Amino acid sequence: MIIDIETHPLRFARNGAVNPQMSMIKHYTWCEQSPDLLVAEMEYAGVDKAFLISYDAEDIQWGSSRKGFDLEDYSGGRKYSLLGFRRYPERFYWFNTLKNPKRHDVLAQVRRDFAEGASGVKVFAAYIQVNLLDEAFIAVCREIMAQGKVLLLSFQTLRPPDSYTLEEYLEQLDGLLQLLPGLPLVLMQAGCADPLTPRWDQVRRIADKHEKMIMGCGFVGEIWDDETEYPFPNYLGRIRKVADAVGTGRMMWGTDWPWFEDKFKYRQAVDSVRKHAGFWTMDQRMEFLGGTAARLMGVK
Repeated sequence: MIIDIETHPLRFARNGAVNPQMSMIKHYTWCEQSPDLLVAEMEYAGVDKAFLISYDAEDIQWGSSRKGFDLEDYSGGRKYSLLGFRRYPERFYWFNTLKNPKRHDVLAQVRRDFAEGASGVKVFAAYIQVNLLDEAFIAVCREIMAQGKVLLLSFQTLRPPDSYTLEEYLEQLDGLLQLLPGLPLVLMQAGCADPLTPRWDQVRRIADKHEKMIMGCGFVGEIWDDETEYPFPNYLGRIRKVADAVGTGRMMWGTDWPWFEDKFKYRQAVDSVRKHAGFWTMDQRMEFLGGTAARLMGVK
């Protein structure tokens, strides 16, 4: 089984009509990237299931504004993703993004999401300016555990001093996992530090200490420097480095669809691992591409 752990259906993002700096080769600037299109891509690529992660303009405003975009530059979200989830329940696990605890009743939010079928919660820690050891966030994590759900945690777009540093967030994460050692947690983008640099050493130390934590490997290290050079040797080098540290049994493959469609076709994202990760056995490749995710989601 192959499972993509990071997809984001949307109507448009960074609309090219009002953002002339955006190229039409990024199709999301002018063309809907629907759950129906995603399923068609999955069919062609041989991908069985995907994590359907919803967020709206408010949820990603903190990161978008630092790139020159505003609320009107994104359309999609909870209702939109739920339509796809309900249309293709056999193909998707739905995750909704946590809102800012300072402005919303986030405990009520996650309970509502879980009641409607969510498999877990996505958290952009910097976007909502949350300290992982805040009482409101710990309460959300306890609810995730109580309901047998999963936390997807991302440290994307950190901008200190306007946000915590990565090192500060990793210290908070260490404290959170000491407090809640049974929390099912996926650290997205492999911690948002480049595994090919010494900065990833602290991520590895946290991973060594908390053996249940899984590395999400879409947009690894928050870096894509292969451009369109299939089979993406730099990406392969990064996932190999992560595997040397934690093993493929603690890694999960993801595409971050559709944000990289100008860099690779969806099927190429699968085939770069399926056909070209020769440093792994076929069993290890399939563990990375879906076996670890299937275990996490309780698939027999």
